[in-house]
Amino acid sequence: MKSKCYIYRNDTLFPPHIFPYLSAILICGILLCNCSEAETIERNKLEDNSLIRKIKLAMDAFYRMDIQRSEDTFDEAINQWTEDPLPYLFKGGLYLNMFRHSKDNSVEESIQLEEQIFYLNNKVIDIARKRIKEDPNDMNAYYCLGAANGNMGRFYVLKGQWWKGFWKGKKGFKILENVVEKDPNFYNAYLGLGIYHYFSTTLPKIVKVLSFLLGGPKGDREKGIRELKLVRDHSTLLSIEARKILLRVYRWEEDWNGFYQISKWLAEHYPENLYFQVSYVYGLTHNQQYDDARHQRGKVDSLLKNDPTRLPLSVRVKYYRYSGLLSHHLDEYARAVQSYQDAISLACIKWPPERIWAEDYYYLAASYAELEKESEAFQYLRKAIKKGWEMESLEKQTEWQPYRHNPVFIKIDGK
Repeated sequence: MKSKCYIYRNDTLFPPHIFPYLSAILICGILLCNCSEAETIERNKLEDNSLIRKIKLAMDAFYRMDIQRSEDTFDEAINQWTEDPLPYLFKGGLYLNMFRHSKDNSVEESIQLEEQIFYLNNKVIDIARKRIKEDPNDMNAYYCLGAANGNMGRFYVLKGQWWKGFWKGKKGFKILENVVEKDPNFYNAYLGLGIYHYFSTTLPKIVKVLSFLLGGPKGDREKGIRELKLVRDHSTLLSIEARKILLRVYRWEEDWNGFYQISKWLAEHYPENLYFQVSYVYGLTHNQQYDDARHQRGKVDSLLKNDPTRLPLSVRVKYYRYSGLLSHHLDEYARAVQSYQDAISLACIKWPPERIWAEDYYYLAASYAELEKESEAFQYLRKAIKKGWEMESLEKQTEWQPYRHNPVFIKIDGK
């Protein structure tokens, strides 16, 4: 008779064959736990994706100039995800974009926009801080915190409160910088970094010195462009914003092919958006597609019902500027002069003042030269050169050849 083998565990007798069953039960338990966690993670991902889709719908409505639909869609997102900072952040961004053009609104409308910008961005900051306290590794919360501070910095600058804008912007920059250090693929965060890195290099020298003395981050033109391109190519929510900003960058860099390509893309994808349609006139003109540019300007005029005052002041400046350049290339010199004079006059009354470009002065001067208005031609040519306009010898440019007798011409040509 064979004796049975028993194993003692904690004074309890177990037959050996029980262990495979215990192991199976343990493994099943682990798998069930993992399944439960996986379901929770997957459910969170689906919720995140639903929220992202809702925000994209709201932003798309804004780009199509359907403001009411955009606001309503953002409100739906906020009502459904009350404890997520993301819909508050992007709705705050919507109102910030509207505030840029609020000078044409009534005082009451401007005050309402300011109140909404304050409320929404402070709400983002409160929720984000709460989330970070609960989970110090919540990168989305850190991103929202940094972006909200950046939004407030931009808001203060638009109001002319430079010091508040500097400190808020610096705080937001540092937070976003930490986000991409920990997660280089967090592409939304590169927008604020790209804006700072590029545009801080275009500030007046005195501002750069003050920023350096106060410990502000150093600007980096090339890095800023790379960061904005990352957002354009990879961001789920901010690729259109990156394209809008790159239009300004390519204008500064005089990268006319880059400007043309983006203005074309925006105009084709958002035919209802007057801002994008106006920019496309300029892109076509610099691409020397003058007939297409004339057609595009006609399309813009039709959308405006031939009334440019329907545009916000800052966009109206661009409309006249771009129309002036096209008119010059179409040999419509009187119209070019009128357009450029309108652009310059409007730019001077805007706050913060719209930049007057050296190009504006030069083509205004060249148009006056073609109209044989010598005094005005040299008046604006001097302004263009003072603004940094660079060119080959005036003798090689046909519009100036009739004025070779003028001592001012000789002085300017020889600089």
